[in-house]
Amino acid sequence: MNDVVEPEHEWESFAGHDWMVRTAGLEPGQALLGLTLDYGAVDEPPAALDTLARLCGALRAELQRPVEIGVGDVAVPEANASFTAVSLTIAVWGRREAVLRAWEHLGDLFAEPGLLTTDATPISRPGVVWDRDLATYVGTNTQTLGNLRVHAPDGEAAWQAVRALLARLDPRRGEIRHVFDSNDPYLVGVGWTAQPAYGTAPARPPMYLDRRPALLPCNDDRRILLSSVGVPGANTLVAMRALAHQSIRVLRDFNVYDNLGLNVVELRDAAYCCIHLEEREPTPMLLRRIIEQLIHNPLPIPDAVVDAALDEFGPEEVAALDRHLRLTGRSAELRPTSAGVRRAYDQLRASAHVPLNNSTRVLAERYGYIVWDVPEEPARMEVALPYDPDRGIDIAHPESLRVSEHTLAALWQERRRDDDGAWRLTGHTSVRWADMSRLQLTSYDADSQVLMLVDDRMRHVFLPWDEVAARPALRAEIERFGIWRAPRAQLDD
Repeated sequence: MNDVVEPEHEWESFAGHDWMVRTAGLEPGQALLGLTLDYGAVDEPPAALDTLARLCGALRAELQRPVEIGVGDVAVPEANASFTAVSLTIAVWGRREAVLRAWEHLGDLFAEPGLLTTDATPISRPGVVWDRDLATYVGTNTQTLGNLRVHAPDGEAAWQAVRALLARLDPRRGEIRHVFDSNDPYLVGVGWTAQPAYGTAPARPPMYLDRRPALLPCNDDRRILLSSVGVPGANTLVAMRALAHQSIRVLRDFNVYDNLGLNVVELRDAAYCCIHLEEREPTPMLLRRIIEQLIHNPLPIPDAVVDAALDEFGPEEVAALDRHLRLTGRSAELRPTSAGVRRAYDQLRASAHVPLNNSTRVLAERYGYIVWDVPEEPARMEVALPYDPDRGIDIAHPESLRVSEHTLAALWQERRRDDDGAWRLTGHTSVRWADMSRLQLTSYDADSQVLMLVDDRMRHVFLPWDEVAARPALRAEIERFGIWRAPRAQLDD
């Protein structure tokens, strides 16, 4: 196994702009031009929700327009505009003449955002497996809101925000860090990219991330095993793959043969991963036993596991990481090694986050996990609501609401379905809560009359607003939190 991965790209600079030139090019006569900017989903607050999604949808439509490149000769370039947690990428590829024309149009759009089409469909937001967990590092924003069915209202104000963002992102303004991309060194500095920027945007300041092991609720998806974070770099990214491979081995020891999913989110000051089963939901006891064997009582990680993970990290991964580091102004190793992967693997184990349940809670006492649970706070009011005892839990219709000085909690008696199909109480209480002193978003579905309130760590509560409104004292207690002053969004059914 060869530890060294040879890159298939090189860097050039023109007019103060950095260019990544790929040595593995496209077919003859084909060209690629791209731009990646240091602005992504974690940078978009709830008040600006869907601005990036609308911008990307509009850019895709604009850059794929047919181009007449000769008498009776029309070409249609391919284009993409998409965003990740910390970056926005715009790329055009296809016949060289068509790509150059589309690229010229992109420069015009940066200079004149009013030219942007406003009838394009927004693209989908990037999803995340464990939003509540990722929010402990980055807060509530477009990235962590990606799984929720919420959308910002459409209209002229929304498109004004899109045009303002497009103008701000213009590389010639020098406000946002950026890198250009091409498969042809002769295209470096082509067209409007030959204009120097007004200045060089500094790297964003480092952000402190709490890397202590923790237990926190995971209400929506019980397939999750764990998450972890590590320092940016190739060794960490490979170690995440090794952790997933080793998780499969541990699962097999417990006769669990489900497929495993690995969700990786690259941030500026860390790489985050979440490991989950594809279908099966482990019992609370099984989850605890898996974590204890994988994280706290592990055998030495076999060479075969490390080698398999290293083999998956090739030139494309090196190029993506190099671009990410250049874009964010961070430094890290680009070429992973067996020794480096093993060190990064130990760091991942030391920062594990695990779903909180009645069985995993003991990890706090045994191994020093911090517990992010409902804070103990005296209730100002607790109100029972109507519910159907013959059905399972409906998160939009809690059985009771508890209002405290700073928190709002929705509660249900947990049930399980017996062999005869009837629902039986388990004796446990399920709780969803939010810190209303840190409210970030209010979302409402007028058809179902359900209100959702989201705080700064993606803790969210659904309220049957018709039931709340029918109880004036309860409504007054909830409205004192200023729920109508928070950013608003449309909640889909």
